[in-house]
Amino acid sequence: MNDKIEEQKEQLKPLVSEAIKSLRGECTVAGDKSISHRALMLGSQVLGTTKIHGLLEGEDVLRTADALTSLGVPIKREADGTWLVTGVGVGGLSESENVLDMGNSGTSTRLLMGLVTPYNFTSFFTGDESLRKRPMARVIEPLSQIGAKFTSRDKGRLPVALTGTNNPLPITYRLPVASAQVKSAILLAGLNTQGITTVIEKEPTRDHTENMLGYFGFNIKKQHLEDSSLSISVTGQPEQKLGQYKIFVPADPSSAAFLIVATIICPDSELLIKNVCINPLRTGLFTSLIEMGANIEFINKREIAGELVADIAVKHSKLMAIKVPANRAPSMIDEYPILAVAAAFAEGESVMHGLSELRVKESDRLSAIIAALTACGVTARAEGDDLYVKGGTTPPQGGAIVTTNFDHRIAMAFLVMGMACKKPVTVDDVTAIATSFPNFTELFNSLGAKIRSPRLASSSSNTRPLVVTIDGPAASGKGTLARRLAEHLNLEYLDTGSLYRAVGMKIIYAGKDPNDHAAAIEAAKSIDIEDLANPRLRQERIGQAASIVSAFPEVRSALLEFQRKFATSGRGAVLDGRDIGTVVCPDADFKFYITATLFARAKRRHKELQGQGIEVVFESVLADLRERDERDEQRAIAPMRPADDAYIIDSSKLDASEVFQTAQNVIMHD
Repeated sequence: MNDKIEEQKEQLKPLVSEAIKSLRGECTVAGDKSISHRALMLGSQVLGTTKIHGLLEGEDVLRTADALTSLGVPIKREADGTWLVTGVGVGGLSESENVLDMGNSGTSTRLLMGLVTPYNFTSFFTGDESLRKRPMARVIEPLSQIGAKFTSRDKGRLPVALTGTNNPLPITYRLPVASAQVKSAILLAGLNTQGITTVIEKEPTRDHTENMLGYFGFNIKKQHLEDSSLSISVTGQPEQKLGQYKIFVPADPSSAAFLIVATIICPDSELLIKNVCINPLRTGLFTSLIEMGANIEFINKREIAGELVADIAVKHSKLMAIKVPANRAPSMIDEYPILAVAAAFAEGESVMHGLSELRVKESDRLSAIIAALTACGVTARAEGDDLYVKGGTTPPQGGAIVTTNFDHRIAMAFLVMGMACKKPVTVDDVTAIATSFPNFTELFNSLGAKIRSPRLASSSSNTRPLVVTIDGPAASGKGTLARRLAEHLNLEYLDTGSLYRAVGMKIIYAGKDPNDHAAAIEAAKSIDIEDLANPRLRQERIGQAASIVSAFPEVRSALLEFQRKFATSGRGAVLDGRDIGTVVCPDADFKFYITATLFARAKRRHKELQGQGIEVVFESVLADLRERDERDEQRAIAPMRPADDAYIIDSSKLDASEVFQTAQNVIMHD
C-alpha cells in the first residue's frame, strides 16, 4: 500500500477547467471517506473477518489501512476490489515498529490516537507538511484524561509520541467544539476501557462511528439531556464472539457535492448520482442548495448497514442567495468551498455563518475561498467567522490561477467553477485530490467536462487537433491504455491493428490465402469504419492473418491515408498499433511505446482468450507471439520499434491502471 501512496504523491500537476455545454449522464462516486476510515478501524476491533465493499481507495484511507497493518491487523485487498480485515478484537493491537505516517489525513490521526490510547506502548504519529500544521490539542486533552501521555510540538502539532496506558479511565467529556473526530477518538478509546465512556455534544456531529459500533454489536447508547444536548456512551471491554461481517460503503456525499453543484451551475445539465449516503448529519449542503432553488430529488431511499442511502437526481437551476445558519456547519463543514462556488452563481449576496472550523482544515480554507473567488472576479469577504459571497445574473469572469495549498476541496471546487465561468480557471496543483476523489478528473470528463493540463487546454484551442500514438508488440497492453486515454482526454480512438485484422478477416472469410498479395491489396482498399466493429476481428486466426498482410507495403500504403485522416479530423485522436508514432503520425503530440516480456504478454493473451471462452494451450500462444515479434521486427517496411522521441513504458510488472497513470502523468507534466 505504501507504494500506491507514493505513486499518488508523485502526481504533482496543475489542471485547467474550461466552460462546457453541459454535464449529462448517470454515475456514482467513490465510497464515503468517513465511513471507509471507520470500517477499517472498527473491523479491526471485532473477532472474525469483515468484508468491505466500496472502500474509498484514496490516500487518506490507505494511510489508515497502513497504520492498522503496522499495529498488527491483517488487511488485504482482493482482486475484485473488496477489502478483508481480520479483526484482532478489543485489546488485540500490538506496538508498531514504525512511525505511523498519516500523510494528509487528520481523521486517520485523531481516531487512531483514540484507538491506541488504552495500550501500554508508544506510538509515533507524523504526517505531511499540511497535517503537521494542524492542531491536535483538541483530541490530546480528553485522551490525556483517559490516561495517555503525549509529547508533541507547540499546540499539540505533529510529530506526536503517544504513550498509552494499561489502566485507562472511563470519562464523561463534554465537547467544547462540535467535532466528530474528537467524539470518535474518545469512543474508540472507550472500547478498551473498563466501564462506560461518555461524550456529550451540544450540536449534533457526524454519527458514523455510533452507527457502525451498533452494527458491529458493541453496546452504544444515545440519550437526549435536559439541556437538549446529546449523550453518547459506549461500554468498554465487552465479551466478544467470533463473527463474519459485511459492510457496503455508500458513495461519499462530500464528493457527490462537486457533481451536484457542477450540474446546477452548468446550463442544460442533468445527472443521476447513485448510492449516495444521505445521513441527516451530512446533508447540510443539500439543504442549503435546495433553499437556494436547486432542483434536487432523492430517489430510492434505503438503509444500508445503519446508514441512509439514496440516488440523487439533479438538474441545472437558477439560484438565489441565502443565509446559512451557524448550527448547520457541522453537517457540511467540508462542503463550504463548493457552496461558495454555488453562491457565486446565485443572484444576491449569500452569507455563511460560523465558519471558524475552516481556519484549521487542510489549509485556512476561509482565506483560500475568498482569495480564489476574488481572483475569479467574484466579490467575497469575511467578517469574523462569517463568509459573504456576492453572486450575479451572469457567470463570473474566471481566468484565474487558484492556489490550493495542498487542499483537495479547494482544488475540486474551483475546477468545478471553471466549468461555468467566462474564462478557464487554472488550479495550481491537484495532487491532493487523490486523498478523497482519485478519479475526479476522469469521471467529470466522461460526463462532459473539459479538465486538462495547461498544455492540453491550449492545444484544444488550436486548429490542429491533439494526437496521441501508442505503439508496441502484441498483448503489451497498448489497446487498453489507448482506450482509457481516449476516454480521459475526450478524443476519438482508433485501434489501427484492427485495420489489418479487417483486411485479414476479409481474406479469410473470402476463402483466400493471407499470403496472396493481390487479395490483400483489394481487401485493404475496401476497408471502412464499420468493418472495425466486427466481433470476428478478435479471432486468433484473424490475428495471424493480420500479422502477415501488415508486412505488405501495398497494404500499408492503402491504409496509411485512412489512419492519417482519422487522426487529424474531428476533435483529435488516440491511435494504437505497431508503427503509429514512427510512420503514420510522426508529428503526434505524445508518443508512447508499451512493451513487456514475451512471457508476460503470453500470459495476458492466454488469460484474455480463456475469458472469451476460447480454449488454447499456453505454449501455443507463446509460440504465436514469438513468431509475430520476429516478423514485426524483421519486416523491411516499418519494422516494429519505438520512435526516437517516444516515452517507453515496460508493462511487465504493471497492471492496466498503473500503465494508465504513468502515461497520464507524462501528458499532464509535459
